[in-house]
Amino acid sequence: MNDPHIDSAQAAALGSGAGLAYAPERELLWASREGQVVNFWVYVLTVLTCWLIVPLLWAGWRYLVTAKHRYELTDQRFLEYSGILVKRMDTLELYRVIDIKVDGTPIQSLFGLGQVKLLTHDKTTPRVTINAIAQPAQVANLIRDAVEQSRVAKGVRAFDS
Repeated sequence: MNDPHIDSAQAAALGSGAGLAYAPERELLWASREGQVVNFWVYVLTVLTCWLIVPLLWAGWRYLVTAKHRYELTDQRFLEYSGILVKRMDTLELYRVIDIKVDGTPIQSLFGLGQVKLLTHDKTTPRVTINAIAQPAQVANLIRDAVEQSRVAKGVRAFDS
């Protein structure tokens, strides 16, 4: 069991003959970046106070933070990358998703963007917001289909509590 992609729990289950079949991720289903529309009011404030240096620096920083924030959906996981100076990657196993909601702000709707909110059983990230993305309803359907396929592949069933 020298596969670097298998964690210790999976290796123990595989080694003990528990019948689990490890299947590596096969494909990237969707990827996007967070839209700059989330900084709309920051940019408006910067334009109104453009003679001051602090709002210009703040707007530049917000631009970079948003530009480096991206999302990926594979057939098994949802990944969120963020950070400029310190890089961060949050991972959510799809079979842990409980509920999916499509939402958005009026400004996002004006630009044809929206949010997809995931309610999960994950202890570190019980709520995930995929912010300012194009076609949020289609993305929510794609996530739903991937969640169902992931549950079938892992033999996991969801129960309402």
